[in-house]
Amino acid sequence: MKHILFTAAEEEELICAKQAYRVMEPVMKDNFNVDFMLTGIGATSACYRVLKQILEAKHENNPYDLAINIGVAGSYDINSEKTKLGSIALIQKEYFGDLGFETLFGFQTLFQSQILDADAFPFQNGAIKRYIFNDKMENMLKNNFPEAVGVTVQTVTGKDDRKKEIIKKFNPDIESMEGAAFFYVCTLEDIPFLELRSITNEVGETDRTKWQASLALGSLKEGVKQICKYLSENFSDK
Repeated sequence: MKHILFTAAEEEELICAKQAYRVMEPVMKDNFNVDFMLTGIGATSACYRVLKQILEAKHENNPYDLAINIGVAGSYDINSEKTKLGSIALIQKEYFGDLGFETLFGFQTLFQSQILDADAFPFQNGAIKRYIFNDKMENMLKNNFPEAVGVTVQTVTGKDDRKKEIIKKFNPDIESMEGAAFFYVCTLEDIPFLELRSITNEVGETDRTKWQASLALGSLKEGVKQICKYLSENFSDK
């Protein structure tokens, strides 16, 4: 039996996973043990809660075979097909977008300041890359979800100068507050993982009443349903 973990920062996001799984539950329940967990908002909460959940599962001799992080996100290019409002993407790699120094010449990452090695595990050129699955699952993912680059920040970007600085530094497609922490924990704990993010707003728009939450959450539920459908048909694959 495969042990699967779904995580999300907020309850409305996690509900999407629960609803999608419920549709597939009749054909999944005999082969999968599925857990749903709220990480809370932000990298600190996500890092602690995801790691705690993973370690508890290992302690109970029931380690996770797959961890999936889902959620909404802001788009750095709302006109791009892969990051337009309501679209959903598979996150290819994650950056910690505000881990560094403010200097007279702008923001510098810890890697640029040579405090950290940009290629020291789990980093590759300053980013953490997603887990690569077997060819069959990779084909499913790439056929259903465009890949996007994520940047994780602890202060939602709200000013044009900061937005331009992040684009220049990381060239990201989407912004979240938990993604890099999820990548960090799962990579270090050697847990197969993936992250799906649906677009609810353009980065810089901090008025949540203007976000397209219903549209993004609907896409998120459909994305999780695609993952569950694949897993139900290929539960023996690793």
